[in-house]
Formats: sequence, C-alpha cells, structure tokens
Amino acid sequence: MNPATGEAPLPLTGRQWLWAATVGVLFLGATAVGVRYAELVTGRYITAGVPPIPAVAALLLLVPLARFLRRLPAPWPRLALERRQILLVFLMVCLGAALDGQYMLRAFLPHLGVLHYWPGHGHSALHRWVEYFPLWYAPTDAEAWRQYYEGSRGAGVPWGLWLLPLGRWSLFFVALFATAAGLVSLFRRQWIQQERLSFPLLYLPLTFTAENTLFGGKPLLRHPLFWLGTALPALHNGINIARALNPAVPAPGFYFSFNGMFPDPPWTQFNSVMLFFMPEAVGFGYFIPQEITFSAWFFYLAVKLAAAAGIAAGAEAPGYPFIQDQAAGAYLGTAGLLLYGARARLSALVRRSLGLSRGRLTEEEREERLALFAFLGGLVFLLTWAWAAGFRPILAVPFFTILFCFVLVYARLRAETGVPFEFIYPFSQPKEMLVNALTPRGALDLAGPRSWVVFAGFGWLSRHHTVQGMAAYAIDGCKLAEEGGISRRMLWGALGVALVAALAIGFWAHLEVFYALGCNLTGGGVGEGRAAVALQEFQKMASQAAAGPPRNEQRLAAQGLGAVLAVGLGLSRQIWLRSPFHPLGYILATAYGNHTTLFFPLFLAWVLKSLVLKLGGLRLYRSLIPLFLGVILGHYAIGGMFWPAFSLLLAPEASRSYHIHFAG
Repeated sequence: MNPATGEAPLPLTGRQWLWAATVGVLFLGATAVGVRYAELVTGRYITAGVPPIPAVAALLLLVPLARFLRRLPAPWPRLALERRQILLVFLMVCLGAALDGQYMLRAFLPHLGVLHYWPGHGHSALHRWVEYFPLWYAPTDAEAWRQYYEGSRGAGVPWGLWLLPLGRWSLFFVALFATAAGLVSLFRRQWIQQERLSFPLLYLPLTFTAENTLFGGKPLLRHPLFWLGTALPALHNGINIARALNPAVPAPGFYFSFNGMFPDPPWTQFNSVMLFFMPEAVGFGYFIPQEITFSAWFFYLAVKLAAAAGIAAGAEAPGYPFIQDQAAGAYLGTAGLLLYGARARLSALVRRSLGLSRGRLTEEEREERLALFAFLGGLVFLLTWAWAAGFRPILAVPFFTILFCFVLVYARLRAETGVPFEFIYPFSQPKEMLVNALTPRGALDLAGPRSWVVFAGFGWLSRHHTVQGMAAYAIDGCKLAEEGGISRRMLWGALGVALVAALAIGFWAHLEVFYALGCNLTGGGVGEGRAAVALQEFQKMASQAAAGPPRNEQRLAAQGLGAVLAVGLGLSRQIWLRSPFHPLGYILATAYGNHTTLFFPLFLAWVLKSLVLKLGGLRLYRSLIPLFLGVILGHYAIGGMFWPAFSLLLAPEASRSYHIHFAG
C-alpha cells in the first residue's frame, strides 16, 4: 500500500523481476566466492546465521544504495531496486547462502565418498559394505576420491567424472525443495491469514526496507536509539576483538560454561549449562511472543531439575534423561496436532483436487491444488529415487514420513517463534527413531544390506537440517510476499532461480577447494567437520550391524513422554488461553539436548520485554523497537561481517581465539 495515495502499488513487471533475480544471483556469486576463498579455507563461517549473514549484508547494502541512486540524474534511478525487489533478493540470498553453507551441500557431499575412500585408509570394517553402495551416486574412480580428500596438487577438479552425478543430485535437491515448499504452502493460508502468526524474524527485513516507517516521528536510520543499539554489540565485539589481539585484555568471550561446577550427583546435569552471549538473538527475542521465550528457558531448567531428581532416585542409564528423544516425540506430537487441526481443510482440498467438488475454483484454491501436486509429486520422486538406489519402501516410506513431519514442525517454529537459530530440531532423530524402533538387526532383516547402506547414505538428511531450512525459507517467503505485495508466482520463480544458481556455484566452490587443498585439510587445516560426521555415520552403520544392539525401551518411553507433553500443552492452550506454557517452547528447550545456545539469550529477551511491558506498556515497547533492531544489525555488521574479514589479516591463533557462531 502506498502511504501517500492509499493505493496498492502496481505489480512488479517482468523486467523488474528479472533485475531483482539478476542482483540476487550476483549476491549468491559473491557469497560462493567467500565460501571458496574464506569459509572453506579458514573455517570462518561467513554464511552462518538465521537469516544468513550475506542476506543481512544485502539489506545493509541495497537499501541505502537504492535511496542514493534515486537522487542521481537519469539513467541511474532506473537501477535502484524498490522494496519488493530488495525483499526478493533477500529471500534468494537466504535460501542460496544456506544451501551453500555448513549444513546443506557441505553435509551432503562427504556421504558420497566415505565408502570410496575410507575403507582403504584405516577403516577396514567398511570394506564389506562397499558393494552395496549405488554406483551411479558419484564418481567411482579411486584416484579421484583420493584427490578429493588429500588434494590434487594442482591437477584440478575432474569435472568429467562429476558432472553427471551432480546433475542427478541437482534433480534430487529440486525435488526436496518442491516437496518442502509444497508442504508448507498447504498451510500458508491458515498460518498467515487465519491464525495470523507473527513471523518475528521477518520484522527486520520488513522494517528496514519500509521507507515511510517512522519511530517517534523519525526514520529508523536517523533514530538515536537505533545507533545506541548498534553501539552495544560494537562494544561487546570490540572488547572480545581486543582480547584476541592482546590476551591480557579482560573480555567476556562468546560464552560462559558451568562445566566442572557441579562435580557431585545428582547435580552433574548442570555442568552442561552454557550461557551464550548472542546479541542478535536477544534483539530478535524482543519480537518473539513471551510465552515462547518463557517456555524455552523454563522447560530447559525444568528438564535439568527433573533429570537431577531422577539421578537422585537411582536413574543411571546411559543417555538419561534422553532429552533429544523427548524433543523427537514432541516434534511428532506437534505434527499430529497441526495435521489434525487442518484435517477438514486438507480433506476438502483433496476432494477439490480430485474433481469431487462442484463449482469453480478460486485463485487461492488453484494455488493450494498446485501445492498439493508439488508435495505429492516431489515425494513420489524422492521415494522412486530411494527405490532405484536400493532403499526398500518398507524403510524409505516411514523414514520420509518422519522426516517431513519434522519439516512441518520446523516451518511452524519459524513462523510462530522466529527464533534466529538453526538447531531447533533433534538432529539425527528421523533416522535414529526408526532404527531404534526396529532395532538394527530388525532393519537389516526387513530390508537387506543394500537398504542399510543407502539408509546411512541418507544420513545427511537426518543429521542436518537441509530440507527443514528449505521449508523455513519457503514459508518466510510466503509471508514476505503477503506483506510486501509480491505475487507468489514471482516469489517461487525467484526462489527457483536461487536454488539452481546456488547448486551450481555451491558445487563449484566446494569441489574446487576440496581438490585444491584436500577435504582432510580444509577449515584452517583441521579438516571439514561434516566429512567427519559422514564417516561416523557409516562407522555406526557397520558397528550396529555387527553388534546388533537391542531396542532401547527407555528412549521409546522418552519419545512417548515428549509427544504426550507436546500434545497436552497444545490442547491446554485451547482451554487456558493465557497459558505461559507453549509446546514449541518445550521443543526449543530440548531440541539440542544437554547443550543449547538459545537458553540464555531468550531468557534475557524475556526479562527485558517483561520489564518494558511492565513499566511502560505497548507504548514503551514500540518506542524501543529501534534499539533492538540496532542491536541485531550492529552484531551482524561487527561480529558477522567486519570481524571475519579483519581476522583474515591476523595469525590463526588470534583469529580462532574469538570464534562467533551465528544461529547456534
């Protein structure tokens, strides 16, 4: 809506969309160069964050640049991006940077090489499984894989061996995105228009790109509280950077650990508590509903206290109190609630899609039908791929069912909580739940050794949040399109371009570095961490097949407890409307297990917001918005952009002494 005229702006033209898509691809290219020459080489994570650092950098650059270009004589104003174009670029960079970052392509690639390299390099237990790995998954040349892990000494990437497998896997990633985007699109209208979920994470791009938004009569960038907010993380990071340069300078660092403070049972559970100093999380936390922030820290401490009580009562099982298993059960329970709540609408959608309902379809209904076809079509492709690889449906179907239940809840977490964290799901659990329920021996007997190997090869989908991240940015895009006046056709077109571009340049960046330096020597010489995770996945596969551990009934009980608690908390909110306890807060508290980065930042955000509302109500809350936006952008600018670039000039010991993790 144009504030001056009260009229809706004209739709974006094809030329405007093309220019926005071009700028988005240019930013993705710059991000890939950073990944190639900085992140993979040094281990400094320039693509980290929710939203990713490059996406926030795009906002910080494009918004003032557009205003500057509009003041110049023709033809320069024609190059200035308007708000909707900037939002499209932001979304493209969000999806593309995440895809090329730590937990998507970088997590996927090593799973292709484990059985081609490691059996001959100290892991002979993997030899018997090599014959079951699909030959069409990846290059089979032993020398190509040796160079991948150890470096090619200038020989370069053997692209002739890689192009066909990467082309196949690109189709797999497109199907993953189509399935995830189709799934969340089925809930778009309910979440955005009917429930009116707040999407707290999007307050930043929506506010920063709005030219006519005033705070106390002043634009955001001219408001003194905004600059005070940027000064706070600048001071925090400045002190830590000073300590990196001179270890004698006292500084808080990135976190404070309680490790060793509780040596005696039953309080040993509290040794894993860590207070992370994450200014951007406190800033975003200001916009998160209080029942979410309260529940996150309350349930984290409640689970710790319950664990201490259990230890005092004699509980000694390894893994007790099975926190991530509780979170996995809560995920499935919450997915059940979401699906049950949408049952009538989804049933009507299926009837309309099958032509069983009379009457003409509205535009919204046609879009939902297309979303249903995208979801089902993508899912059929994924299951067909799995079957062709040797992953029998008796295992593949329940695995992908659990996985996409997790995807749905992860997207709901993004929409309703907007927490700026990635690990808000119990990693590895989609696979581990199924294996424990069947037992490794049962899964092997049921599906055979080839399925067992392919299942391990899909470990990256379970261990990392590839498809969950895709779904989260897809639902973010739906909300930004709604608020920004962007047609969803242009939204999906832009995200499709970002997906294809990020795959192409991401594969280039990663393989170039791995063949130049060797995967074993990237990340500042310590080796690529996701490659170690992939090796562990196959080692676990082999050891479980050999040992045949029994079903862990306590883990199943913890999963059941988590499901019951999540469902109970969700249903109680239908009766007790002002309940401070939220099932999504319980998930946030338990998703990462004993260690979590979000406990302390969300506790601080809850305390600050509670004080603000208590002292000055909504008026004071609104007046302080520039302060917290300044905190977010200040930390991204100093901790996420300046420090990684400046640290390249320092000795490795100095730069590694202050290592910042965005998004946990």
